[in-house]
Amino acid sequence: MKIIGLCGSAAPKSSTKKLIEAALEAAMEKGAAVEYVNIAKLNIKGCLGCNECKKDQTKFCCLKDDMSDLYAKLNEADVILLGSPIYFGDITGQSKCFVDRMYGFLGPAGSKLKKGKKAAALITQGFADETHYPIAAEHLTKAFVSCGADILKPEFFGGLHNADEVTEAQLARARAFGEKLAE
Repeated sequence: MKIIGLCGSAAPKSSTKKLIEAALEAAMEKGAAVEYVNIAKLNIKGCLGCNECKKDQTKFCCLKDDMSDLYAKLNEADVILLGSPIYFGDITGQSKCFVDRMYGFLGPAGSKLKKGKKAAALITQGFADETHYPIAAEHLTKAFVSCGADILKPEFFGGLHNADEVTEAQLARARAFGEKLAE
């Protein structure tokens, strides 16, 4: 079992990062191989809408940036955990660029994402109101639905402005989430 955790927060003291790392640590303790990638720190350009990815089932995208390496890593993983804080009611811009570039997984013969993938969302927010959580989780995982992955129940954490505010109870929930991902 291989799990890749992707973080869409560029914040220096990111609660999203802290919770993803807790989930991955728990998954690793259950025997999963894990990898953490902060997509917000990578050079991932926006999709050009050129449709070059639709011409060849073996190629993902004509853009040559950090997303090029992620396509292979996503195909190697059994579970993809994608986390983002909510900014102004939705996922971060960095997360959105990543999601849009998932378009490269759709080719002339269908999805290039290997079958049997599972994807899950981990959402954080400074505001405690849960109104935006389902919308953000859908936006994070919609591309994976289009590519044929099974979507697991998301995990939400509110009232967090930085990593220092993460409570022991929230860390325990993130760890339990990671254990479920490793099943």
